[in-house]
Amino acid sequence: MLISPREAFVSVVIVAGLLLLGGLFFLVMLTVDREALETEPGDMSEAFRP
Repeated sequence: MLISPREAFVSVVIVAGLLLLGGLFFLVMLTVDREALETEPGDMSEAFRP
């Protein structure tokens, strides 16, 4: 459990929201465009090739 003063509530909500959005984005990428997660840095995904 995170222990912080009451004044830090807004900061905690912002960080928790960013973590939640990042997790949701990862799950969407995992289900929709799995190839994008398997490419190496510098390689282009099929979605970006002309």
